[in-house]
Formats: sequence, C-alpha cells, structure tokens
Amino acid sequence: MLPILLMSTAAFGGDFMDIWVTSAFEDTNVNAGPEAYSPSANFVQRGNRAFFEDYESRSSDDISRAQLVLYRADDGNWPNWKTEAAFVLRYTPFLNPDQTDPGTGIEDDGSYVRIIRELDGGDHSISLTGYAVDSGRFRLGYSYDLTWGGREMYAFTTGAAPGVRLQWQNGGTYAFGGVKSAVGDYVDPDTRLKRNQAFYGYLAGAGTQMGDQLKLEVGVGSFQQGQIQNVDYTTSTLYGETINALGYAGQIAWRSTAELNWIESADLKLYRNSPEFIRDTYISHRQLDGFGVLVQGEINRLSHNLLDPVSGNTTAVETGTAGDLQTLFVNNNTSVGIDMVYKDLAYILFNVPGLTSGVAMNPDMNQTAQLYGRIKASHYFADAHVSPTVGFGWMQPATYETSGGTFVQYTERDKEQVPQGQDPSPIMSGIAGVQVDMSKSVVVVGEVLYTVDPNQSEFVKTDENPNGIRVPAPENEQNVLGVNVMMRARF
Repeated sequence: MLPILLMSTAAFGGDFMDIWVTSAFEDTNVNAGPEAYSPSANFVQRGNRAFFEDYESRSSDDISRAQLVLYRADDGNWPNWKTEAAFVLRYTPFLNPDQTDPGTGIEDDGSYVRIIRELDGGDHSISLTGYAVDSGRFRLGYSYDLTWGGREMYAFTTGAAPGVRLQWQNGGTYAFGGVKSAVGDYVDPDTRLKRNQAFYGYLAGAGTQMGDQLKLEVGVGSFQQGQIQNVDYTTSTLYGETINALGYAGQIAWRSTAELNWIESADLKLYRNSPEFIRDTYISHRQLDGFGVLVQGEINRLSHNLLDPVSGNTTAVETGTAGDLQTLFVNNNTSVGIDMVYKDLAYILFNVPGLTSGVAMNPDMNQTAQLYGRIKASHYFADAHVSPTVGFGWMQPATYETSGGTFVQYTERDKEQVPQGQDPSPIMSGIAGVQVDMSKSVVVVGEVLYTVDPNQSEFVKTDENPNGIRVPAPENEQNVLGVNVMMRARF
C-alpha cells in the first residue's frame, strides 16, 4: 500500500516553489594564497561578492538553497472568508573545508497561517497572519539591508521567534499592527537568578499609493531587546534593567510609469505555492517599452537605553540613523541603477547592542558614519540571451577611535584596525560580468571582481615595537582580485 501512496503524492521540483542550485568555481583573491587565507580557486567556498551587491536580499546567488513550501488555500465556510497556510523550510547545503562530510542547514523561513475577510469586493480586506516559528519576514524598513525588527534584534540567542500581524488593505492603501516574541535568559534584578522570560516586540505601519506613480509608507516599532548586564558590579541597580528599543521608518517612492515595478525584497513577502503565483521561468530582465525612471528613498531611526559609558551608574539613550536613495533608469533593454546609502555607527551596531555590548558609545569618541554610492548598468541582448553587467561602488566606511587605535566597522560583527599612523581610507570595488541564459531555468555567469581596501592591516612585532604594532597588510591583500564562474539553476 505504501508504494501506491507515494506514487499518488509525487511532487516535482517546481512544486516546492523556489530552488537554487549553483555549481561555482571561485577565487576570492587571485593575488593571494593560503597564507592570506585565500586557498586559491576552488569549488568549495562561497561568498565572493562586492560590498554593494545583494542589497535587497539576505543571500548571495553563488550558494545553493531552497525554500521548500507546502501550501494550501481554501474558501471559508462563510461568504467572503478565505484561508491560506504554508509550511516553509529553507535548506542550505554547504561544504565545510575543515570537515570531510558535507552538511545542510535547515531552518524555518516564515511558515504561516492566514485568515482573510473580504469586505466589499476587489482588493479590500482584513487579514490576520500568524507566523508559526520565525517572523523574520515581518520587519520594519523597506530596503532589506536597512530593515530591522527580525530575530537578530534580540540581544540573546533566540530559538523560535513567532508573531502575528493584523492588516487592513484597500487597493494600494494599507495599515497593520503586530506583535512578536522570543524567549531568552532573564536575570531577575532582585534575586540575580536566571530564568526563561518572554521578550516582546510591537510593530505598526501604514502606506498608500496615489495613482500609479507615488507611494508613501511609514512604520513604527518597539522592542524589548534584552537586559543590561555589562556592569562593574552585580550589586548595581542597573543590573538586569531591560533594554527597550524604539524606532520608526519611512519611505517615499515615485515612478514615471506603472510598467516599472517597485523595488521590493522577496525576503519580506509571504511564500505561496499555487498556480497564480508560480511563473514558468525565474529568469527575468528589466525591460520596458521606452524610457522610465524610478526613485525610492527611505529613512530609519532607532534608539535604545544603554549603560552610560562615563558615569556607569545611569543609562543613556543611543540613537542610530540609516537611509538610502535608490534611482533606476530603464530604456528598453538597458537599465542603470544609481544608489546612495548612509548608516551611522550606532545603527550598524544596534543589534549587538552597542560598540561594547550593552554600553553606549562615549560622546567624546571620534567616529564617522558609513556612506557609499554604487552604480550598476546592464543590457539584455534578447536574441542572443546574453546580458553583460558592470558595476562600481565607493565607500567611506564607518570608523571610531579608541586608545588602542582607529577601527573600521564594516558590519555589526566585522571590523578592522587601521594601520598605525594611517587615517581611514575609502574602499572601492568594481565588478564586470556576463550572464548567458541557457534555458528557462539555467544560466551561466562569469564575473571579475576587484576591491581596494587600504584599511587592511596585520599585527607584527619588531625590535622597535616588541609589544606589537598594526602595519599595512601586503599589497595583494589590500588589492583583491576575485573571479566567479557559475552554472546556476532556479526552478
């Protein structure tokens, strides 16, 4: 009986909604070798990208992954009621060069249950969505790289981080409110004992589209990030005080024609697996009959109470700001994107939280914000199924100075100490490549990447400096030349 059941429930790859399989031959730095942690060209390591790529996604295209989706949609038992639900798993196979066996990372990627009440026909409804395990697709902010309020917002290791969202929608106008939570260690300020505690986040927002060309959106949120524990003495009255985060986000977007789609991240949408949502091909190129322009700009501002770095017996409110301006020009089969991105140091470090966990930055400390621009152009030769691409980015990195030296902060967990006696320098990166569409599901991609980062350093001891000093890294580590050759399938 079992073989019959298996045959009756047979599934095909496309039934699982979104699968990427990439075979890549990459070298992160042709000029370097194993002594610089660059093991030469190989099929194993992934992540060879320019700093300005993958801005609207949490994944790079040179990895293999899949969102496996089991989806169900039904009409309700009463008029104008509908339901839908999806069980969404993210599979990420990988090869660890330090082990002999391959591995696979499996995690929930936004499984949900949704109840919809249609109001007066058309796109007018009220819906309630429950994120069963991970509510990471329910965030605030609009460009994915700037979004906030996911599970990484909590200052402790989270397991499940579910939530619920109530939304009213009427065409291009909407309003929503929601709650999410995670359970982590809680230090009782009175007994100093640890126990499990629920930490909550509250999110709300609204937006409207005026005609086909203008869109306005705003969102606000409040989160219990964790607790202040980095005090000198556990007898401090601040030990165990809750870190409360507040923030808001706003976006304005304009386009010259409705034929030009808004820039929206797929990682902020619900996954569905039904005929009306599945395309016959995942290979797409921006094309327009004529000329079009799209401009989107957003701002995010976050604040939280951290330990005062000066007095140590009180708290201080630290505020971080980030924003961007994205511009897209499309003329028939040619597209050019020009973007500017701003993130100050407090925003980059907000999820840690702070430069030193739980402690605000000293207001007298010299620091600069991260500011970068990027331009990327591509043209699609439809008859040849070929699309060459070229891109360039320039970054003034976020920096700070301490008694130990000057540091460049790339991301919340990635930093580099600048060589002694040298000022922080801009970072430049370029990429040139070509994509050949072999079929509806398979492409071949070749890329050359070049990055110049004079901030890279290494620690050495000399007779003059027996305790060690940071000196400039070798030229072949500051000037990085990388290559990618990929066969990539998506189905």
